[in-house]
Amino acid sequence: MTFKFPPTWVTVSIGLMLNVMAIVLSSQVLDKMTADLTVFADKKASNLYSIQLAWNQVETLERKREGLLLHLDMSLAGGALVNTKIKEQLVKELTAWTTRPVPAISTQNLSELMRVINQSQQAQRDIIDDLYLDNLTLVEEMQATEKEMALFKDIALFLQVFGLALILARDLSRN
Repeated sequence: MTFKFPPTWVTVSIGLMLNVMAIVLSSQVLDKMTADLTVFADKKASNLYSIQLAWNQVETLERKREGLLLHLDMSLAGGALVNTKIKEQLVKELTAWTTRPVPAISTQNLSELMRVINQSQQAQRDIIDDLYLDNLTLVEEMQATEKEMALFKDIALFLQVFGLALILARDLSRN
């Protein structure tokens, strides 16, 4: 029993089709995956920026707390009543940073003032936690996409090499 090879034009045609498939795979599938990676990277960078802004807000609230405590301490130590306009300005400033109603500035309301600042800081920390977890998910998705890209690159390379081998078979069949 003898094995009969297909005509040369069939082998060359199959080789050309495999090369075309490799090109399509590279240009379509891998380009889409690269675009997906770019979107993931942009989202990750945006999350990192948002995390930094949230940390800045936590730190600013801590500075506001320190300023409030210093203000109350100075007003108690001096024995003088604190100017009402200054108290109103402090309430406006804290309200802007806490986005919650702030009680009047006084030692009697100190625990409530601290609670409002703590709640605002905790809300920012919760945002930071959510963004961090989102970034972990993005990193996992990026790694999975990169792994899938490597697989498709290997497949495209195999198709290209095998296609070229079939095309070269035409030259070998002449001998």
